[in-house]
Amino acid sequence: MQSAFTAERTVVTAGSFAQEKLPLSFPVARTWLYERSDKLKARSAAVRSKEEARESIKTLGGPTVSVQAVQIAGQKKIDIHKDISLPMLGSIPIGLDEKYSLNGPRAAATATWPIYTGGKITAAQEASKYAIDEAIANKHLTSEELDAQLAGYYFGLQLAVSVEKLQKAMLDQQNKELQKAMKFEKQGMISKVERMSVQVSRDNTHREYLKAKDNVKVATLQLSRLLREEQFGKLTTPLFVLKGPMKPLKYWVDTALASNPQLAVIQAQANQANEGIKAAKSAWAPQVFAFGQYNFIKHYQTLVEPNWIAGVGVNFTLWDAKDRRASVRSAEATLEQAEAGKAEAVNAVRTAIEVAWLKTQNAIDQYKLSASTVTLARENLQLKNKGFDEGLNTALDVTEARSQLLKAEVGRRLAAFEFVSNYAMLHAIAGKMADFMNAVNDKNVIVEQ
Repeated sequence: MQSAFTAERTVVTAGSFAQEKLPLSFPVARTWLYERSDKLKARSAAVRSKEEARESIKTLGGPTVSVQAVQIAGQKKIDIHKDISLPMLGSIPIGLDEKYSLNGPRAAATATWPIYTGGKITAAQEASKYAIDEAIANKHLTSEELDAQLAGYYFGLQLAVSVEKLQKAMLDQQNKELQKAMKFEKQGMISKVERMSVQVSRDNTHREYLKAKDNVKVATLQLSRLLREEQFGKLTTPLFVLKGPMKPLKYWVDTALASNPQLAVIQAQANQANEGIKAAKSAWAPQVFAFGQYNFIKHYQTLVEPNWIAGVGVNFTLWDAKDRRASVRSAEATLEQAEAGKAEAVNAVRTAIEVAWLKTQNAIDQYKLSASTVTLARENLQLKNKGFDEGLNTALDVTEARSQLLKAEVGRRLAAFEFVSNYAMLHAIAGKMADFMNAVNDKNVIVEQ
């Protein structure tokens, strides 16, 4: 049987799917979801924001050059009186009493270049890199959650449609049996009570059929809202169960610990917290910097104003209004919080993986066991039908046998749905939901539609 997960060769836009109501496969549904999900759009925007933020501080350790122009009004008074001793002349008084105007424009280019900041700049740059990692991990987490949700809705609709078909087939058969019972009643072969029992059973089946139709409507609505698509055609990717054994639990645990997006988010937060400690400790280090200034307008300069000036400076904060020790302790507590959160998350991931793996394995077992139940129920129904035609069985015997077959068929499909939903969850927790797309290409059992 050709895999329903095989990528379509013909590229069809979402709009044409809606108009023509073409069949909808799981990969196409996933494409729609990724294109239209507001959650993913928000996560993508967050990633771009963090990337641009990192770009903005990539050259933070480089020079800063600025140009300033001002118009100055003011004056400087110089008042100097001093006796100067000269040879042969004795002591001569010298006096200087002048006022210098400072009026005029000034324009200068100023440059500063941090040489050593105690690791503050490096910490900020590294923290921005880890902030991108966190945003990417959050986007991955959202995509995995949406994939698991899509699997539940898509295959839930497949289950609902399958059960509706079973209920419809049973209703059709019971309608025929009711007609047969009414005929036999007229011929005196069965009593009125027996015929009425057949009719009551038919009515009960009719009610179950109506419930099944409502379940299809609800499941269709859920998938429609998730995909932002009002109309779509028949779902073409069927429920399935793997024939071969699953990969061992250890594989899934190791994969989850290495690739689970929630753990990646927490690890990125811990890395940022660690850089925050480095940044807080840098406040205790001296700040070494180079500086320079060049004045463009020299006409209005006073005697003491330089044409240009450059040098190297050191700034060491002796007292800060901000408690630097508390800042370091706060950063260390943030790191402790992240590490504790990671430990808790690791335990939660292990538990979730083990539960999903056990449920998936149990669903496989239930599906395989249901095969013999379905076979037995089908043969029993054939036997009861033959006995009813020969007058050896009552109509109630046939109805009961048909109900047993329906229950077995529904149980088989339910086991397949439990497998698919838990298998999808297993991949989502492990951070490998993309591998789920190829799952049906393995040796498998496809449930009848």
